[in-house]
Amino acid sequence: MQPRQNRRQPTTPRARFDADYYARFYDSPASRVSDRKDVRTLATFVAAYLRFLDVPVRHILDIGCGLGHWRDAARTLWPQAAYHGVEYSEYLCEKHGWTHGSILDLKPQATLGRATFDLVVCQSVLQYLDDRAASTAIDNLARWSDGALYLEVLTAEDWRTNCDRTRTDGNVHLRDGAWYRRRLDRHFRACGGGVFASDRAGVILYELEGS
Repeated sequence: MQPRQNRRQPTTPRARFDADYYARFYDSPASRVSDRKDVRTLATFVAAYLRFLDVPVRHILDIGCGLGHWRDAARTLWPQAAYHGVEYSEYLCEKHGWTHGSILDLKPQATLGRATFDLVVCQSVLQYLDDRAASTAIDNLARWSDGALYLEVLTAEDWRTNCDRTRTDGNVHLRDGAWYRRRLDRHFRACGGGVFASDRAGVILYELEGS
């Protein structure tokens, strides 16, 4: 299995996330950080865990949806759910027809017709934001998540020891995992595996089931 996907939601100019960027990190087998199969495997785990936690998934928000691999997985894993893909890259919005928006200023009720979602996916987005913007983004994720959040973000420890640097974009803000946990703990309960249950979802975990 290839290293996991590293998607983006920049505060830097939109031109950074152009065709060349996606060709390198997503299209080329020699340099891409993940592919459709990897995301399908990940989404299968998330779907099974949410069933175990008794979190129904009827509406999905994928913020920073990239090439749409989560949408493709959702068609099988949650066939009755409505999927909403939002992307910052104008290149990808033009190519794939995504809703253009930012994790910092998206108004989902006005743009998507819903204020909250059963599952919010935010994969490799937050490391592209500075501290203040990332804090705002986490508050927004909490506002939009009625059920669960799947969150993946590159941390300083990941960069030091876990990721394949030849396939991973290092031009990001690298923070300690504790920085994220402090802010997530205000709104979510960590369930393990990158899954966080909203405080509004009423999920009950045994002590050692979370992380």
